[in-house]
Order: sequence, then structure tokens, then C-alpha cells
Amino acid sequence: MTKSERAELLTGLLSQVDLTPPERYLDKFPHELSGGQRQRVAIARALGATPQVLLADEPVSMLDVSIRIGVLNLLQNLKEKFDLAILYITHDIASARYFADTTMVMYAGQIIERGPSEMVTQHPAHPYTRLLIASAPDPDQLTGRDSRPAKGEPPSLITPPSGCRFHPRCPFAMERCLTTTPPTFSVDDGQEASCWLYAEDATLEREAAFGVHQ
Repeated sequence: MTKSERAELLTGLLSQVDLTPPERYLDKFPHELSGGQRQRVAIARALGATPQVLLADEPVSMLDVSIRIGVLNLLQNLKEKFDLAILYITHDIASARYFADTTMVMYAGQIIERGPSEMVTQHPAHPYTRLLIASAPDPDQLTGRDSRPAKGEPPSLITPPSGCRFHPRCPFAMERCLTTTPPTFSVDDGQEASCWLYAEDATLEREAAFGVHQ
């Protein structure tokens, strides 16, 4: 590849991530760019391989709140433009609701809930998902939050707990949770949870824990 061909390729990639005019950024060093600009350059580098799947691991966690939405909108536009599948990994479940079509919640290396993002974030089924969402600051919901927080510390992945891995911290743990790993139960249309509270014979326990799932 000649120097001119390389420059043409780079200017095209920078334009795709809205770093314009691209010539302004070609000779920049990382310390000369803002956090948002560096993240856009990282996305451009990934696009250079013409991927079908893009792994976005905490792509906005180190960015100011004011520019996070811009990067998420960029990824959304690229997904539609290039028909990309994007695996979006985050601890910010609010951004997952905004960005992802489907959300999978993991705890201690296992998927404990999955389903349409709107359903999982607005009607969480698993106790961990409920506590995760309840822990996020929300000035519009200062009351009515779950008053039974998770206890203890995250488990060791080398020697994980028997049964449900969340049971040492779960405020609703039952006897079977301590010894037997729960299967995946269908909770709602497209929504699933790995929790014994959704077993057919656990109706009373589920109602006592947080009511019948709507």
C-alpha cells in the first residue's frame, strides 16, 4: 500500500467515526486528543478490519457523561450502516437499555437473566438484576426501592459457591438455592431467569419475595 493509499484509507475511517476534517487528526498523538476523540479513533481502528462483529467492552465508561451519548449514537449508526453485530459489555445497565436490543445479565461468570432490553431493565426478574437496577441513582425514585440489599462480597470464581452462585448474597435464597444450580425458567415473552423463585412450586416464595412478575 502506498503512502497516498494509506492516507486515503485513514481519512475514510476517521470520517466514518465523525472525526472531521480527518486531515486534522492524521498526525495527532494520543495525548493530543480528548477522551472522546481517542475512543472514536479506537472504533475507527476496529472498522479498518471490516468486521462483521464488533466487541465493545465498556466503550463509554471512561468518558464524561456529556459525550457518552455521542459515542453510543455513533456505534448505533455504524451498526445500522454496516449491518454490524455489536457485543456491548458494560456495568451501566442504563446504557444497555438505551443501546442494546437484547440484554444478558451475568453474575460470577454465569448468565442469570436474559431478554429484550426494555423488559429486563424495566421488569427485572432475577434478584441480582433487581438489586443492580435499584442501586443506580434515580432522583425520580427516592422512595420505594428494594430495602433488602445484597449482603456479603462477590464469590471466588476459583471456588464458587455450590448451587446458585448468588445465594450467599441473595436476600430471598431458599434451601434448594444452596445446593442445586437453578435451570433457566421462562418468565415472560422472550425473558428468562435462572432463579428457583420461578419454579412452579415456588409461587408463595416468589410472592413473598417481590410479588408475581408482571
